[in-house]
Amino acid sequence: MGEPFPDIATSAKQPEDRLDSWKEIAAYLNRDVTTVQRWEKREGMPVHRHLHDKIGSVYASRAELDAWGRSRKLLAAQENGDHAPAHNPPEPLTVRAPRRGPNRRIIAGVLAGGLAIVLLLAWSAMHRAARASSGESQGRLVIAVVPLENLSGDPGQDFFVNGLTEEVITQLGQLNPERIGVVRYGSPAPARQAGTAIPDLRKQSGLQYLLEGSVRRQDEQARISIRLLRVTDEATVWTESFDRNVGDVLSLQSEIAGRIGRELQIRVLARANRKPVEPAVIESYFKGRFELARHTLPVPDGARAHFQRAIELDPSYAPAYAGLADFYSSSAVGNDEGNEQAWRLAEKYATQALSLDSESAETHTAIAGIKLMHDWDWQAAREHALRALQLNPSLPEAHAVYARYLRTAGNVGEALNHRKQAIALDPFRADLKDDLIFENYFARDYQSIVASARQTLAIDPNDHSAHDALCINLGRLGLFDESVAECSKWLGLEGHAEWVTGYLREYHTHGYKAARLFAARKCLDEILKQPHPDLWDLANAYVLADKREETMRTLFQGLKIHEPGLLQIRVDPDFDSIRNDPRYVELVRQIGFPSE
Repeated sequence: MGEPFPDIATSAKQPEDRLDSWKEIAAYLNRDVTTVQRWEKREGMPVHRHLHDKIGSVYASRAELDAWGRSRKLLAAQENGDHAPAHNPPEPLTVRAPRRGPNRRIIAGVLAGGLAIVLLLAWSAMHRAARASSGESQGRLVIAVVPLENLSGDPGQDFFVNGLTEEVITQLGQLNPERIGVVRYGSPAPARQAGTAIPDLRKQSGLQYLLEGSVRRQDEQARISIRLLRVTDEATVWTESFDRNVGDVLSLQSEIAGRIGRELQIRVLARANRKPVEPAVIESYFKGRFELARHTLPVPDGARAHFQRAIELDPSYAPAYAGLADFYSSSAVGNDEGNEQAWRLAEKYATQALSLDSESAETHTAIAGIKLMHDWDWQAAREHALRALQLNPSLPEAHAVYARYLRTAGNVGEALNHRKQAIALDPFRADLKDDLIFENYFARDYQSIVASARQTLAIDPNDHSAHDALCINLGRLGLFDESVAECSKWLGLEGHAEWVTGYLREYHTHGYKAARLFAARKCLDEILKQPHPDLWDLANAYVLADKREETMRTLFQGLKIHEPGLLQIRVDPDFDSIRNDPRYVELVRQIGFPSE
């Protein structure tokens, strides 16, 4: 990252989205042609080439450039604690081994008007402090938000506190994307060693401000306390507590509107005020999100019931429809049985959510995922993903779904860039780290996965996923003895110690390929014992077990139902062995991949 990024001014009305030459792109970014060409090569700036024309014939999208400019500035600020990028390498990631199916986890937070007022006050105080200390009035600031602490003495209220945390992050992210970026940081105060958050932020990420707080709830009363600290000197910039009825947490605006007028010093991108919401609606919605966030596949039906209850209580509450869309999308990915109906319901509820709130970045993200993974409507997927990034470039899920689109389109390099940005926005989320490991695997950067896995094992020597990652990727690097040792450990940890003797015998007698095939066929046998094996898991098991006919048959079965895993087949190293098969070429043709 070698040069400052452009300050891109987004106009409310553009004559057209497309820029049709290097000259037009350079003029739009207010730079010379050489600079923007360098940005495309070194910084992943989204520029496209006409496949039918000469190499120099390029075009770009204003929306893509706007989103790229904002998100790259945010990433640079986080890496360096400054407005100029530097060459510092990223922190190592905790490894989860590449899974055999697509990871689908859309976790969205939707706005609550009262908390917006609290955050506006925080932003106002932060802005004045920044100007006083540095004289900088136009720089872009980044806040790390620590999950709010539950002081209620009742773990059963974690869902409520978690929901408020999501509201805080979403509110800040959409406050003014050109002026403020938001990062989720760590765990609530009791889970952290006292006094460590600020030094960690100063050393590792260079973020300028930390926002933390607590929620104490008793019956229908809640106290929300917020504190904003400056990272450089640990000074408290602003702090305040609010006592409210649970149903009134959205009504703080009228009480403190006068104070906003006195303290707010910047232009805020306002959203339409929401009508008051009944406490039972908020509770049901928060409970649904909490269930989605804390469970892996399969998603519990309790989440659906909570969202459905919120809609029954208030049919105009858009976030609950978005929650149902996410529930059914996750259900469709996690279960081949009945997934067509689940996808249709996901699209139905996402469309309803969008009709009630067209400015929700979370809803646009959900629709982008549906259009990409099921409908295979590439243009709609791209448009909704970019719209989500425009509305809230601090939303990790928006970067994740756009990364999936870019990988589908064959642009693995830029997909990796957006995966890294998603991690930068929420460094402690395991699923985002998993996604980055996936992307490194598809980019064939096996060395990065190995390095991260070894760092993980230094902390937890029995981490199953790290041993699996070393088993796979050391083999990809040709380090067969080391790979076999890690595979043997992984088999034991997974409860297959009885396989190890035969596995080692194959390796010492017939070599690495034979040993790998032995293990792969054992795993295939385990999958075939399942009454309804996942189609994509089965395709992966067949190809690794060198069962070409069964692999092709299963892949074409997936084609009929738009199996989401097929979207990675062009870049997945596991399928290298079938790329010379004419049926593989026909499969790719029928999918009709987009290009970027």
